[in-house]
Amino acid sequence: MYENFYLNVLSKYKAFTDVLVLDELIYISEKKYNVPSSVTLGFIDSTVLSYVTILGLGEEEYRRAYLYIKEYGLKLSDALHLGAMKNNGIEYIASEDLDFDKVGEIKRVWLSSAT
Repeated sequence: MYENFYLNVLSKYKAFTDVLVLDELIYISEKKYNVPSSVTLGFIDSTVLSYVTILGLGEEEYRRAYLYIKEYGLKLSDALHLGAMKNNGIEYIASEDLDFDKVGEIKRVWLSSAT
């Protein structure tokens, strides 16, 4: 189901991420699923980076994140993701995190919405 979702998303959109997402992927893979970080790093290098452009995070993303935190009460990491998105003209986010639904400027897609 997840594989089909991501294949569908990649066939319709150009994919971007930021380094915080990769950090979360490595951390959760190891802590929740007991996947060694070396395996996840190998997966990122061999598969993810072939299809996904990594966006930078800096002062401008932080400034936007600050506004998202104040306006929507988002966690810093979620607000930084949105800051990177807005600074790069990205309107869609693939996420199961319902907090992104609070932000009318972007559209969240997940399993049921991407078919």
